[in-house]
Amino acid sequence: MNPRQHRRTRPRALGVLLTALVLGTLAAPAGAADLPPQEPGVTLRTFDVQTPLDEICTLKPGQTPNVDKLMPTIDWQSTEDFGVSDNFVSQVIANINVPEAGDYAFRLISDDGSRLLIDGQLVIDHDGLHSAEPKDGSIQLASGYHALEIDYFEQSADQVLSLQWRPPGAADFSVVPNSVLSTDAGVVRVTAPGRKECEGGLDTPGDGLPLTSVHPNYTLTDLRPEGFEPQISAMDWLPDGRLAVATWGGSETTAGEVYLLDNVTGDTGPGEVTFTRVAEGLREPMGITDVDGTLYVSEKHQLTELNDLDGDGVTDEYTPIAQWPHSGNFHEFAFGLLYEEGHFLLNLSVAIDYGGATTDPQPAADRGTTIKVSRETGEITYVAGGLRTPHGLGRGPGGDLFVTDNQGGWLPSSKLLHIEQDRFFNHYTNPPGPFDENPVTKPVLWLPQNEIGNSPSTPVMLTEGPFAGQMLIGDVTYGGLQRAYLEEVGGEYQGAVFRHTQGLEAGVTRVSVGPDGAIYTGGLGADGNWGQEGKLRFGLQKLTPNGTNAFDIASMRATPDGFVLTYTQPLSQETADALATSYRVQQWRYEPTADYGGPKLDQETLPVTSAELSESGTEVTLVIDNLSTDRVVHIQSPRPFSSADGETLWSTEAWYTLNAIPTA
Repeated sequence: MNPRQHRRTRPRALGVLLTALVLGTLAAPAGAADLPPQEPGVTLRTFDVQTPLDEICTLKPGQTPNVDKLMPTIDWQSTEDFGVSDNFVSQVIANINVPEAGDYAFRLISDDGSRLLIDGQLVIDHDGLHSAEPKDGSIQLASGYHALEIDYFEQSADQVLSLQWRPPGAADFSVVPNSVLSTDAGVVRVTAPGRKECEGGLDTPGDGLPLTSVHPNYTLTDLRPEGFEPQISAMDWLPDGRLAVATWGGSETTAGEVYLLDNVTGDTGPGEVTFTRVAEGLREPMGITDVDGTLYVSEKHQLTELNDLDGDGVTDEYTPIAQWPHSGNFHEFAFGLLYEEGHFLLNLSVAIDYGGATTDPQPAADRGTTIKVSRETGEITYVAGGLRTPHGLGRGPGGDLFVTDNQGGWLPSSKLLHIEQDRFFNHYTNPPGPFDENPVTKPVLWLPQNEIGNSPSTPVMLTEGPFAGQMLIGDVTYGGLQRAYLEEVGGEYQGAVFRHTQGLEAGVTRVSVGPDGAIYTGGLGADGNWGQEGKLRFGLQKLTPNGTNAFDIASMRATPDGFVLTYTQPLSQETADALATSYRVQQWRYEPTADYGGPKLDQETLPVTSAELSESGTEVTLVIDNLSTDRVVHIQSPRPFSSADGETLWSTEAWYTLNAIPTA
C-alpha cells in the first residue's frame, strides 16, 4: 500500500488515452495483461460545482470528487445515483471489453448534456441543456478492452444518464451490460465535501490554474542514468558530495533500498551520474541522514543504523536503534529524518482505514506525533502531536522546525505547522495521543486543497537568490514546488503561499538544497492518488538557479488594514494605472471536524479600498475592508499584469493565512 491511498485516479488505459490525445493518435485496444486488476462495473465521480451550467465544463485539475463509487452499469435516474441533486458534473470511467470486432452502435440518453468517448475518440456529442433525449453514434472496435469515458452535467430538475449499445448482429439497443464493463479493482475511493470549480474562460496556468512548466529562474536537469528508476522516499548529502537516496519499496514484492549517487552536483547530466546500491530489504524507509560517516534510515517500524563492517561500501549489518509503536497498518509511516545534537527527529503518521478515515480505535499508541530519538540510547521522546500524515519535516526561518500535514480527518485542508515542544495540532485519536488535552496550535499556513496543494511533502528553506529566507514545499499529488513567505505576527508564524514551479517528471516526495545551491527533487507515484496524474512513478531531477529574475510575486505581508505585495520587478505603467480595480480578493475559514476534509466556510469577496504603488514600482499597498482573523485570504493579480519590461507575471495568486492582524 502507499502512504496516502485516497482518491481514485483514471484507469491506466485512460492514462494512455490522454497521452494519445496529446500526440494526436488513438490508443490501441488493451489486452487483459495491459490493465491493472479489474472488477466488474464502472467508476462514477460527481463534482458539486454549485453553479448553473448550460454545457459540460472542464474541471480544474486535481479536485477531489464529492462522490466516488462503483456502479454496476450506466443507467441512472435519481439523486440517489449521482449523490447530488442539481448543478453538478459527473465523470464515468471504465474499460469496455468488446467480445468481437465490428461496428458498434451506442445510444446516450441524458438530461442534461453528455458526451461519450471510446479510446479518446468522440463517439456521441450530446451536450447542452435538454430533457432526457437519446442520441446515437457508432464506432469500429477491435475485440478486447477499450477505454470508455462519459462526461455529464446536470443543471436542475431530472437527473438521467444511460448508455445503451447495439453490438454487431443485435436487432435493438439495450443497456451496456455489467459483464463487459470493468474498472480498476482495490482502489480506495475518497471524497471531500464543498464546492468544486470549472475552468474559467480567462484561466491560464499560473492565473486560476496550476502551473505547467519550470520556473524561468531555473534550469532543469535529469539525473537518472538509463535504467535507474528510483521511487525516492528520502535523500541526504554525504560530506564528499555524494547523494544518498532511499527508495520506497512499498509493496509485498519489493523492499526499500539505499543508493549512493556520484557526479550529481555542478554541471552534470544523467550520462555522468553513477549509482551504487549499498542497502536493501528495508521496510518503506521514509527518512535518511548521514551522521559522522554512518547512514541511518527511518523505516516503517524502527530507526536503523547501516553498518559497513568490511569496508566495501555495502551494508553488512542493519542495527536497530529504536522501535516505535506500530501495528502494521498500511498508513503507519516514519516520515523524514533530521539529526541534531545527539538526537534524531522524525514524524509518525496515524493508522487509517481504506478510504481515508482515521482508524478508531488506533491499533498502536502515540501515533500522529513528532518524536526525538537518542542516538546513544535509543530513547524516544515525544515532541508534539495531533498530526495525521506529517509527510514533511524541515528547518525554516530562525532554524525553527516545520512540518507539513495532509488533508483528512480533522484536517479540512492540508497545512504547514510550526513544531515546538508539547504543541497539539488538532488531529484527535482514540485513545488520545500524548498532547490531545493541550490547546490547539493554529497552522502557519493552510494549503487550500487542490488550489495550491494536495499531498504536501518536504519543506526546505532557501538561503540564496531572490527568494532567500523563504521555504519551498514539495507535493506528491498536486506536484511541483510551492513557495512560502513567512512572517511573525504576535509572536507566531503566519504568511503566504505561492505557486512556484511545475514541469517535473514526477510528484515530489523529497526536496533538498545541494552543496552546489541547486534544488534536488525526488519523485514517487503509486496506485490511488499518491502521485501526480500523467507523471512518472519515479524521478530524480535538479533545478539549478540560472541568474534569471522572472517577474513574480516576491512576498505578501500583513498590515493593520490590508497587505503589501512586493514584486520582483517594477510594474508597467499600464498595470499601475489599473491597480485600483485589478485585484480580486476573497476570504474564507475552515472548521476541522472528524470527517475527511472540509469545505470553505463563510466565503466572501472583499472590496479593495485602495491600491498604492511605491516609488520603486515594486510594492503595492492594499487597503481591504472587512478582513477577519482565522481566515485564508486569497489575492489575485489577474492578467494582463506586466512588468515595466513587458514581462507577464509568472503566477498571479497568493493565499495568506491570517491568524492575526498586526497592530502596527
